[in-house]
Amino acid sequence: MYAVYRRSFTAAPAIITCLRTPGRHVPDLIHQVPCRRHVVVPYENTVESTGLIDTSGDEGLLYFDNLSPLKYNLWDIQHIVTRFILRQKTTSTLQFIKDKAIPPDLPIEIEHIIPRSKDGGVIVKFRKTQGQIMDDEIEAQMHAYLQEHPIRPWFNPFRPIKSFIIKGVPWIEDLHRFPSSRLRVEFEGPDVDQETLYYYFRRYGLIRDIAPLSPASKDLPRYATIQFVAVRGAAIARTCLHGIITKNGTKLHIHYEPTIQKHIFRNWLFNHPRIVIPALAALLAGLTVIVFDPIRTWFIKQKITKRFSLSNNPIVKWIRTTTMSTIDVILTTGSFGRFTLLKKEQSDLQIGFSDRRGIIEQLKTLLNETPETFIVVQGPRGSGKVELVRDHAVKDHPYTLFIDSQKITETRSDAAFIKEVSTQLGYFPVFPWMNNISAFVDLIVQGVIGQKAGFSESVDSQFKNMLENAATAIKEIAIENHKKTMKSSNGSGAVDDDCYETNPNARPVIVIEHYLHRADKNESIYRALAEWASVLVMSKVAHVVFITDDVGYAKVLQEAISTQVFNTITVGDATPELARKFVLSQILAVTGESEENVPESTLKDLDEALKPLGGRMTDLLTLVRRITMGENNRNAADDMIRQSASEIIKRFLRSGNDKSWTSEQAWTIVKSLAKDEDIRYNELLLNPLFKNAKDVIAALEHAELITVLEKDGRPYKIKAGRPIYRAACQRLLNDKGLAASLEISNLTVISGLLIASISKNEEELAKLSKIVACKSVDISERMKYLAEDIRVKQAKISEYDKLIDKQKKILATEY
Repeated sequence: MYAVYRRSFTAAPAIITCLRTPGRHVPDLIHQVPCRRHVVVPYENTVESTGLIDTSGDEGLLYFDNLSPLKYNLWDIQHIVTRFILRQKTTSTLQFIKDKAIPPDLPIEIEHIIPRSKDGGVIVKFRKTQGQIMDDEIEAQMHAYLQEHPIRPWFNPFRPIKSFIIKGVPWIEDLHRFPSSRLRVEFEGPDVDQETLYYYFRRYGLIRDIAPLSPASKDLPRYATIQFVAVRGAAIARTCLHGIITKNGTKLHIHYEPTIQKHIFRNWLFNHPRIVIPALAALLAGLTVIVFDPIRTWFIKQKITKRFSLSNNPIVKWIRTTTMSTIDVILTTGSFGRFTLLKKEQSDLQIGFSDRRGIIEQLKTLLNETPETFIVVQGPRGSGKVELVRDHAVKDHPYTLFIDSQKITETRSDAAFIKEVSTQLGYFPVFPWMNNISAFVDLIVQGVIGQKAGFSESVDSQFKNMLENAATAIKEIAIENHKKTMKSSNGSGAVDDDCYETNPNARPVIVIEHYLHRADKNESIYRALAEWASVLVMSKVAHVVFITDDVGYAKVLQEAISTQVFNTITVGDATPELARKFVLSQILAVTGESEENVPESTLKDLDEALKPLGGRMTDLLTLVRRITMGENNRNAADDMIRQSASEIIKRFLRSGNDKSWTSEQAWTIVKSLAKDEDIRYNELLLNPLFKNAKDVIAALEHAELITVLEKDGRPYKIKAGRPIYRAACQRLLNDKGLAASLEISNLTVISGLLIASISKNEEELAKLSKIVACKSVDISERMKYLAEDIRVKQAKISEYDKLIDKQKKILATEY
């Protein structure tokens, strides 16, 4: 049962020699070699070292299958766990086979066992006690005994243990060659036909196919491939038939052939980039949605609810209250004028918005109702619309989200755009720098496979995804608020279809400021915002308030909600009385004086300075800033008028190909506004320069040169876009050199229109004169009409020529 290794210590690498010990005792061998150190090792270790099992004439080999799980790879978890549970030793296995698997009357004696854990079985070396018994008879008796007394292991109870005589010379190896259902049978000698192979191999398991090598093939050695149905059948056949010599003298060498090609998954990935790369992009997108979207939704909810904002912290509120009370004491002493300005700002805002209480209450009423359409707050730029909504109408609402379209549209790069949108929505985390990397990767992939992989995403699609995430957060807030309200009222927090109808205050308010700012260059952004807002309103989860300067807002918003009429609130300029109070309070806040101590002359100068400015909030603040910096009241107002006049010249009176109006049309309006406070809408359309030119008037209104007022749903009056523009128009008209040059251009264009009309009349008269020659129809009345029309128009042309000459004389004397 043991073999002896002889190890030499006389020179550098050790020499190991295996000594066979048939029928001899180990102590005798040890005494024969007294000069060596001897180590006694188990027999199975000796076999594994040589790879072969030697047998004499009366010895044989049996193979017992299904004693342990097959080992399919180096890290086979099932095999490792089962081996750990079993923890079988050679002696216990040997005793188990003797007691359970060998018939008591079988004339053999078990000598050694060699476990084959990789193949899931054990090789048993036995000696025949009766020399006349044949191997086939031993196999038959073993087969009959195991059928009568089946042994079913717990890890594979559906397959009992089987036993087979080993007819070849098994190769005991510990290479990384693992069992497979496919065997490669190499021939050492002539080829073996399929029938012979089937005869030898079929007894060990069902065979699916036998594939011999083509006769024309020059591969050496020659071989055939046998595909078994089960892996265990292939493992038994390899163990029992390896090294067998067939009837034609051919020796068979049997090896496992992997059914799964090495690195097949990696090779498939590299060989199919058109499938793998888009699939990888989709996988990354899916992981991003699964991992990051809930986080982003949470951050958006915190942005709207301000749950973790310091302004809502009770400690911060206490510190603020205490600090402000201390500042109030300082303010009462009359010192620290700058602090006085900060204190006065609240009262100043109340003064500026005291005439808009009705608008504020109207807006609050709309926010307390069920949302069915958009709320649009429209007014000229600088009229205080944003402050009215932000600081008064929705100031006390607990759930608000402000989106400033102007900041979004003024970004200069895609990364800055994404960063700005994420900041305003509270969308975090966001990786704007990934856009450039994704685009670069997409470009490389397109060069390799000929198509884009989809790693990069357009800015528009990212923007829409961010809005969708925000919509999800807004809906969750509305549902949570409704649950809290219903639970506090009736103890039930259930959400039904009519939950928003019964609790309108549970909805967040979305305020979109400066809507349609630079709409000509950012149309897709505003359409996306309108569509997103329509989803929120139609699902009744939030109120959406649009604040816009553009009078053509309905064209864009109507595409999002075509079946509803908007709740429109128009905000105009402040009245002269309130404008005076506002400016005076701001000035006095800086100087620290009271109104009673201001000289009467100063108040008169202030009133004269305020007349051309009207009640436009931005112009009033500019005037206050100039006066507080030391400028004279009238000088500050005159300088503002001069700047406005210069702005009108640059934007409207200079010819350009990219404008929707001509300088002559703009001058006609400027001249009319300089003479009168307003212009009749229909009267302007009668002007030759504005014939069929309603789109020109709309373009000028969009550019804020004019404001078109409506009555009963129709335009009826035109005023200056800003109150200061009327004073600027008067200044331009008083500039004789500029007015003369523009008037010459204006009269020249009108004369050209009259000349073109006269030419048409002359052509018609020429045609009519031919008809008169035929005397077939009386057309004298028509000819008289045309002749009179030509006379009248020619008289106007002559009059215009005289005016042009007059203006040219002015140009000759004026700069």
